[in-house]
Amino acid sequence: MDKTTDMVPAAPLLRVSDLRIHFEMEREVVEAVNGMSFELLKGETLGFVGETGAGKTTTALGIMRLVQTPPGRVVAGSIALNGEELLEKSEAEMRKIRGNKISMIFQDPMTSLNPVLTVGEQIQEVIRLHNDISDAEAVKRTVDMLEMVGIPGERYNEYPHQFSGGMKQRVVIAIALACSPELLIADEPTTALDVTIQAQVLDMMRELKEKIGTSVLMITHDLGVIAETCDKVAIVYAGQIVESGTVWQIFDNPQHPYTRGLFDSLPSLDKEVRRLKPIEGLVPNPADLPPYCSFYERCGRRAEACRAGEPETVEVEPGHRVMCRCARGE
Repeated sequence: MDKTTDMVPAAPLLRVSDLRIHFEMEREVVEAVNGMSFELLKGETLGFVGETGAGKTTTALGIMRLVQTPPGRVVAGSIALNGEELLEKSEAEMRKIRGNKISMIFQDPMTSLNPVLTVGEQIQEVIRLHNDISDAEAVKRTVDMLEMVGIPGERYNEYPHQFSGGMKQRVVIAIALACSPELLIADEPTTALDVTIQAQVLDMMRELKEKIGTSVLMITHDLGVIAETCDKVAIVYAGQIVESGTVWQIFDNPQHPYTRGLFDSLPSLDKEVRRLKPIEGLVPNPADLPPYCSFYERCGRRAEACRAGEPETVEVEPGHRVMCRCARGE
């Protein structure tokens, strides 16, 4: 991974600005995403890291315009793909974009595939939906996609139950990449796989990304996956990005107490420790978020100034941004 970004085009492929997604229940409003802002450049991989319930998947569904309404609703913000506002698109327009310009790998490959259709039919369905081509050409492209992800083309007519977990994930990736999307959202793509297969799938995704030129939004709780695959990182907590920067900046110089807590909770090969150091406390209830720093109750560096409203996001070094008064020495 190159520390420089000189070769990356300046114009963002995806720009998300002040995105807010709420789930309006009968007795409460769950504020799942609270002012999320980030950019993803062409050919770049951005890692989204955070605990379960932080708002990572909800943000991804918001980009895909797949938040279930009701109860979910995008209440504010902007999502622009190549400068085009996705929140202003009709559902018919979004159907042309999904699977074509933006694709998503969902969390569990075991439940992402239709058990009564062959894997070939499921890949071909996406290709035929977005391309006006003959049956023979669609079959040829499908076989090519299977072989691109390391599955023999002869397995075209086999069903999902005939594939292992790792092979099913390869099929899901083939479906997602079938139309060479500009943006691939990978939501915990290796969670259900064993360590060896995880490495194979990540290597394959990296090779395909370079071959097709797709940008990737990688959602995970695994910092090892981030180190292996990403150019930039966004640390997500309580529906907000609390720290962002390059992989080198976040791993070498974490600034936010939550980011430091994530690293401290990992086992180290360099240090001999008797017990790991967990982050104390629980994630705040998204239906009852405080009007000040959302990490305040769990933070070991908190001060009275941290209760003086929500902290601003500032740049501590070029490209490295943090949302924390403690990190700024206030």
